[in-house]
Amino acid sequence: MKILNFKKLLSQVLVFALVQSGVAHSLEAKLDEKTGTITIHRDGLAKPVVTQNAAADHRPYLHPIIGPNGKGEFTQYSPGHHKHQTGIYWGFTRLNGRDYFHNPRGDYWKRKDVKVIEAKGDSVKWETVYDLLDANGNAVLTETQRWSMTSSKDRHVLDLEWMGTGQTNVNIGKYPYGGLFVRMPWKKGIKGEAVNAARDTDRRAEGKRAMWLDVGMEIDGRDDWGHIAIFDHHKNAGYPQPWRVDGQLGVGPVRARLGDWNIAKGKTETIRHQIQVYGGKLNGKELTDRWKAYTGQRGTYALWQLAKRAGRDAKFLTPQEAVDNSTIEGGFTVNSWANEPMITQPMAFCWDDKGRMWVAENRDYETRGRGFSASGDSRILILEDTDRDGVADKRSVFLEGVPFPSAMAVGLDGLWLGAPPNLLFVPDRNKDDKADVDDIEVRLTGWGIRDRHEVLNSLHWGPDGWIYGCQGVFTPSVVGKPKGTGKLFKHGEPYPKSVEFEGEGQKINGGVWRYHPTKEVFEIVAHGFSNPWGIDYDAKGQLFITACVIPHLWHVIPGGLYHRQAGRHFNPHAYSDIRTIAEHRHRSAHGGARVYLSDAFPDEYQGKLFMANIHEHAVLTDELVPAGSGYVGKEHKDFMHANNEQWIGFSMEIGPAGNVYVLDWHDAFICGNNIQHKDTGRIFRLAPNKSLANDWEGRYEDVEKLSDAKLVSYQTNVSSWHARRARVVLHGRSIKGKLDKGTHRSLKQMFRKNKNADYRLRALWGLHITGGLNESENLKNLNDEDEHIRAWSIQFLCEDKNPSNRALKKFASMANKDSSPVVRLYLASAMQRISMGNRWAIAAGLVTHAEDADDHNLPKMIWYGVEPLVPENPTRAMNLAQASQLPLVTEYIARRATNARQLETLSLALGQIKDETTINNMLRGFDAGLKSLDEAVAPASWQETYKKIEKYPLAKEIALILGDSETNKALISTLDNSKATSVDRRSALKTLASKEHHALKDRLVNLLNDSNLSNDSIVAMASYDEKSFSRELLSRYSKMNVEEKSATIKTLSSQSSYAQKFTDAIKSGVVPRNDLPAYIVQKMRRIAGPRFVDIYGGGSSIPVIEGEKFQITISTIEGKMLYDTKEFEVKTGDSVSLKFRNMDFPPHNLLIVKPGKADEVAKMALELGEKGISKQWQPDTPLILWGSKAINHKEETVINFIAPEPGNYPYVCTFPGHATLMRGMMKVVARNIKTK
Repeated sequence: MKILNFKKLLSQVLVFALVQSGVAHSLEAKLDEKTGTITIHRDGLAKPVVTQNAAADHRPYLHPIIGPNGKGEFTQYSPGHHKHQTGIYWGFTRLNGRDYFHNPRGDYWKRKDVKVIEAKGDSVKWETVYDLLDANGNAVLTETQRWSMTSSKDRHVLDLEWMGTGQTNVNIGKYPYGGLFVRMPWKKGIKGEAVNAARDTDRRAEGKRAMWLDVGMEIDGRDDWGHIAIFDHHKNAGYPQPWRVDGQLGVGPVRARLGDWNIAKGKTETIRHQIQVYGGKLNGKELTDRWKAYTGQRGTYALWQLAKRAGRDAKFLTPQEAVDNSTIEGGFTVNSWANEPMITQPMAFCWDDKGRMWVAENRDYETRGRGFSASGDSRILILEDTDRDGVADKRSVFLEGVPFPSAMAVGLDGLWLGAPPNLLFVPDRNKDDKADVDDIEVRLTGWGIRDRHEVLNSLHWGPDGWIYGCQGVFTPSVVGKPKGTGKLFKHGEPYPKSVEFEGEGQKINGGVWRYHPTKEVFEIVAHGFSNPWGIDYDAKGQLFITACVIPHLWHVIPGGLYHRQAGRHFNPHAYSDIRTIAEHRHRSAHGGARVYLSDAFPDEYQGKLFMANIHEHAVLTDELVPAGSGYVGKEHKDFMHANNEQWIGFSMEIGPAGNVYVLDWHDAFICGNNIQHKDTGRIFRLAPNKSLANDWEGRYEDVEKLSDAKLVSYQTNVSSWHARRARVVLHGRSIKGKLDKGTHRSLKQMFRKNKNADYRLRALWGLHITGGLNESENLKNLNDEDEHIRAWSIQFLCEDKNPSNRALKKFASMANKDSSPVVRLYLASAMQRISMGNRWAIAAGLVTHAEDADDHNLPKMIWYGVEPLVPENPTRAMNLAQASQLPLVTEYIARRATNARQLETLSLALGQIKDETTINNMLRGFDAGLKSLDEAVAPASWQETYKKIEKYPLAKEIALILGDSETNKALISTLDNSKATSVDRRSALKTLASKEHHALKDRLVNLLNDSNLSNDSIVAMASYDEKSFSRELLSRYSKMNVEEKSATIKTLSSQSSYAQKFTDAIKSGVVPRNDLPAYIVQKMRRIAGPRFVDIYGGGSSIPVIEGEKFQITISTIEGKMLYDTKEFEVKTGDSVSLKFRNMDFPPHNLLIVKPGKADEVAKMALELGEKGISKQWQPDTPLILWGSKAINHKEETVINFIAPEPGNYPYVCTFPGHATLMRGMMKVVARNIKTK
């Protein structure tokens, strides 16, 4: 039985409620009638925390506002340099040409009312009403400010509803500021900062649109900063509004920056905001969560639309103008290393051993949905800075004509090129910088191209000698070795509809993968993510990627299942996946990832992750901080801002000189929906003004020409670029058998004697990829004092998925005894590379570490290794669950056993356990598992077990579920019992039909032959969407009695899937026209449409609804993910023509569904997973009555139908994440029926 997880939903609501309000303090609002002042008092504090000033002849304002802990004034009143600025206030600068912003006194403002609405409690409310006067003293606008407030120990929350009623026609003129405004106690020399939701700061936030803006600064009397954040509301016109950020950190939202706006005489405009007052540090992620709780909206979507619009509207900048426009951290400079016309449409770049940059020009890219080989002029370039002045000055063409190049890495005598559907090896064995075209090898095939900006990307040499890469979630692929030599595609050839493999292909629809160039083995490293584009490893060999849409930073563990942007994991029993390591948020859409491991930059950048951000048009850095078995990603610096909305950085590199490079696709369409500038492309170089790099002799030599000894010495070089390229060269020489005899000896000596742990790891990697380690040495290294040496030795021993018995025995011991969570993580990961039977001993040790219960990775990674063991040996799995000190593993074992219908084994185990925590954990799994089953029968031991555990609340819930199953089982037994009374069998049938029970569905056709049950069986068929039922009923129709015919007509008119067959039967005479009663005719006109009307005709005795033509246009609102029409009304029988127009940028649909079924249909759409795109997120269900296809920006379509019987019919967009916002209601009212 599939039951919605309301507990999870409730917990999310409670989290939002807690985030929003905290622990509320009691408040009291007191009004001084003489002065018009309202003071807000909080329990435990002597002075008022907020004062509302509302004098009869002065603009209303809030001041002072005291910090939530009673310390510091957060507002400032009328400073000498800005006397008109009065704490928190509202004033328009150009209202009918008059300035109410700079003029707060009585010749502009006249109070009408001030009152307290709710005086005491967890919240208080008050209101001020003022007339805004013209030069003659006449009211032009009546302004009402309605405030409500709550307060907790760490923040005040004030909600404002501003209402302006026109006493004449009102015009608010375009101006840079005016409206709500906040003045904090700024003074010269004070430290402070304004930050908006898009992470623009200070003057960069001036004029920018965002959902919220926070201003923080030093406050007298406080040790920390004080902050006031203003939230925009999604129902405000102009949302998200532009913001004023003046030079003294005075801030406010300004709708008037978008142009004039008006309030007609007698009309009221309502504007809502929330203000949060708190102390400490700004946490942008938390503030966005609070904004979401306030509005119920998704902030990222609004920011996406702003970024897209800004890109289209931005001025095109030449490469030098782009450089001039950029800003970078102090002490650094940016220049254009290469740009058009030298390069165009660069999709990937990498280095070779000579320190030259290779660039893949993907000129076949057209849009996200089309383009493969039409352009035909894609190519691979080699760029060189021959005089090392920081600008490329030489270009060679290595390869032309391979369609859609998207990823590449150079090494082992050639180029490894990702060009969907293939991974190619393009040799250059004579080193002439020209591809040996006739010898190109198709190593892998099957890469998808559905979403062309989510294809295979970011090829990268891992520390272990494998090539690693990424793949996006909306481009499903089945990848494997091609049958025969595979096919190399050329200009004009279509992307293949299918490919043939040698053996089986592997599915990937989002994740990280790897390929071994000599073993020719392809593996999925990790599943999930969104559109990961950028991968690198740190000094310890730990993999990190960046991604779009979902949180941006991920520590990738082999075998891990990670948060997905959309769709479901291939393994339905994963139950939960690993989440981001980032504790902060940037704007969405990251690309590129390089860990800085070189010597040109100051030490503070060592080990920092550099990434590009497409929506911020910036290069950002994060700090990777070890935590438990993994890492936490902390915000470091906004390293460079392009200040250019057409700058699209999505790949990063670090070069031989230690400088950072970022690839800029450069276009007005920043998300790849189209191409405006096909002949652009740039690579920018970010370098210190004074490099700290050690310019040793030979730093810029061709690494491939160096001796083995020199290559080995590079493993102790601070420049990771040289160490990595050296290992690739050593790898190539080992493949050819050309390593010097002393190479392995030198690497082993370095490994044994070097004091630098990172250099020891480099030596270990070098030994592994060159075949310099045997099993005995790897086993010995399992005892090394360095946890990362032990961890990597585990991975090496399991690389071929066949560790020896000696290794397995040692693994089991380490699982019990090793003190390092990093080592335990590698053991958990390794379980998936070990045979099923040999996993048990390792798992048994790993689950005993209670200290790992809250680790970010370990419980889930252990579960992924244990999961397939549970159905294989459920009894042993129960023992493991009982021994486990990891609640998640215990719970999931019970859940998996339930899914495998091993209920008796689970029940017996529950009856034997004494530990209450273990029982609770297993009951959680039991409960969750039962709710995912269609049917579950109570196991034989359940009654006895239940007596022992009935005190646990979940046990009672489980008993109810199992009891229901027993009831269903009894009903089916009664139905199948021909000796039972007809009354009992009919009752059983009706009850099962009401539950849409699958067991009844399989019996209904046979039950038609039972004269006592035939009529009820026909009625029950209306509960199922089963086309075969309509054929069966119509084949029997002529022999039915009157009651059965009446039931058949009702059933066949109950679902649209039956209606067409029914219409055909009427046309052919199988069902005579006169058999249809009037209400069925009306119903069939609705669900079968014009075809039924054409066939049925209109005789004089036909009761019809005299409908009218009704036309309506519903549009989406640009940038808001909303329909512009929330409700419309028609009458039953109206001929409705609904024009649906998409003015928003993402694709949308509009589906009209049965009353009350919008949530259910949206959920069904989400469950389509990867099939959703091909189905345009429209599930196959009779709950959808009418609807449109998915339409793109500025497209429109028409939906024609006959208005149904009276009721409320929701319409909804079923694209993932859209249904919560994009809804409306078609109200159908009754019309009199006449007889013609």
